[in-house]
Amino acid sequence: MQLYIGGWISFHQLQHFVRVHDNLGVLIAFLIPFVDSFLGIIPLGAICAANVNIFGFWPGFLSTYVGSVLGTTAMYFLLKKTGAKWIDRFIPKKKKENSSAMSWLNNSGFGPVFIWFCIPFCPSFFTNIFAAVSKIRPIPYISGFAMGKLVALLLISYIGQDLDDFIEEPLETILVLIAIVFLWFVGKKVEKKIYKRSTLNNEEN
Repeated sequence: MQLYIGGWISFHQLQHFVRVHDNLGVLIAFLIPFVDSFLGIIPLGAICAANVNIFGFWPGFLSTYVGSVLGTTAMYFLLKKTGAKWIDRFIPKKKKENSSAMSWLNNSGFGPVFIWFCIPFCPSFFTNIFAAVSKIRPIPYISGFAMGKLVALLLISYIGQDLDDFIEEPLETILVLIAIVFLWFVGKKVEKKIYKRSTLNNEEN
């Protein structure tokens, strides 16, 4: 049975593509998530699982994570500079302003963004588009998705490497949840310091 991702490519085909180009080493594992950040064709979780199975846990995870974070950040700032006009061609301004996604992002800080990106297979491509034209500040958004992706990809990497062992060891599931809570707490502390410093700078100016 073939598991299809994105409706047009199977997980086996994705693995075969990476294996064919494995002479490029982890560069190909980095480039696939980086390029896909701009296209949103293949779920990031599938890319991560393929990379981990082919290159090993840490090389596969780190190349996927760095490629995804750098690609998502690059796309975000590109859309910030040039994207508003072409986005309006696909999403009418009135519909965009009244959408639940836009409303959620406008009122979000680090915490909600972090939790959202902690969810494996979340539609980060579309979230990035809405974030670029929303009122959310860049630092809480970028730090939120960077730390959220860290948790999600670590979880996917671990599960993808040995699914049976993960199911049979509930303690490891609990440790993952504790890590999520800890990172969320740290992120909230960082966010408060950033906002406090930004407020002081605005008052001084």
